[in-house]
Amino acid sequence: MKHLTMSDIYLEGNIFLEDSMKTVYLTPSDALQFANNTWLYHQCPSQVQWLKDIETQKEMHVAQGSNHLSFYFPENDQLNEQWFELFKELGFELGVLEFYIIEANDLAQLSRNQDVRLIKVNRTNLNDYLDIFYQFSLPYGKKYAKKNVEKIRQNFDNMKATPMIGYLENKPVGIVDVIENKNSVEIDGFGVLENYQRNGIGRTMQSYIGELAGQRPVILVADGEDTVKDMYLKQGYVYRSFRYQILKENI
Repeated sequence: MKHLTMSDIYLEGNIFLEDSMKTVYLTPSDALQFANNTWLYHQCPSQVQWLKDIETQKEMHVAQGSNHLSFYFPENDQLNEQWFELFKELGFELGVLEFYIIEANDLAQLSRNQDVRLIKVNRTNLNDYLDIFYQFSLPYGKKYAKKNVEKIRQNFDNMKATPMIGYLENKPVGIVDVIENKNSVEIDGFGVLENYQRNGIGRTMQSYIGELAGQRPVILVADGEDTVKDMYLKQGYVYRSFRYQILKENI
């Protein structure tokens, strides 16, 4: 299996600054999107430096209308208890992102529900995709969901990801974004409507992606505290690495 890391995961935001220590993503046109306005550390900062970075990021984000602070720590860096206490003291939420990989052939061999099809999104069926996307985005607020639906409409023809819809007997029930690269195929934004889960729909959608990937491994990032990662392991994905993400909203 090819040596891939979290650095192979696509990040959509605009790179404002990049050096040996960090990459700064700053995207004024998408100020509410956490992942597009964040700092990704390549080396772990000292706590003194991080406190300075907080103030710098806050100035940048407030200036462009972002209402959050977001930092990704280096891949496989195990932070100590002092860090966790500091995050809590400053009101940051701590998350763990986990990186998974599977050979395309193994994914393609997953059993399929014959009533499920995976179709690329076009202008004709875009509303089917957006209806489901909107439902999945609502936990982050109506303003966020509506803004991102409009963003997809406007940028649809220039998106790096290929949005796809899972249909069960012609009813749209799931969506996924497929990002094709030379050495890998990435799954992002993957979900099935709650009322249709446990019917083999997600498994079938992934099987089609495995077929699409050919000889390229399929990669994804999952929330380390989400039970969906157990599903990935059962389906044959291999855990590769982790990274801490911290977030503070309503700054």
